[in-house]
Amino acid sequence: MLDDSEVGRILVTAAHPDDVDFGSAGTVAGWTDAGIDVVYCIVTDGDAGGSDPNMSRADMATLRHAEQTAAAKHVGVHDLRFLGYPDGRVEASLGLRKDLARVIRQVRPDRLVCPSPERNYQRLGVSHPDHRAVGSAALDAVYPDARNQFAFPELLADEASSRGRCGKSGSAAAPRRTTTWT
Repeated sequence: MLDDSEVGRILVTAAHPDDVDFGSAGTVAGWTDAGIDVVYCIVTDGDAGGSDPNMSRADMATLRHAEQTAAAKHVGVHDLRFLGYPDGRVEASLGLRKDLARVIRQVRPDRLVCPSPERNYQRLGVSHPDHRAVGSAALDAVYPDARNQFAFPELLADEASSRGRCGKSGSAAAPRRTTTWT
């Protein structure tokens, strides 16, 4: 595992808005205080959260997006990527792997934090199906997908046009040196 002094950028993937807050926000705050750039990738829109039957699911998603953005700012995170998958219905599909590979190629993290894809019978709450699906897809997106330019080659055209608009150069097809998965 890379020492924090060797890490410049971390990508934190989570299934739902607020998962990072319950799981690793304190650690994230330490990283950002140390000058490490942290990016969040939130897979679902959070529309199945909350307990108010009078709130529309669209309004719930909007609220959870705003809450996650505000919470992230408190721990020094300003770059959040919301993928908009429906809450409670995430599968470790090729589509999710492609979307996560795109984010990994854009962010090029030195470290990836993701949920465990394994069921934990002692702590069932962390074994939510969305969490396990995101963990599995994130690990597959790191290897082999993000590193392999022939995995989702259609992303290469998008990446090339993004580099052109932003004036950046270099290979967007691979993470910088992601060697740690948490």
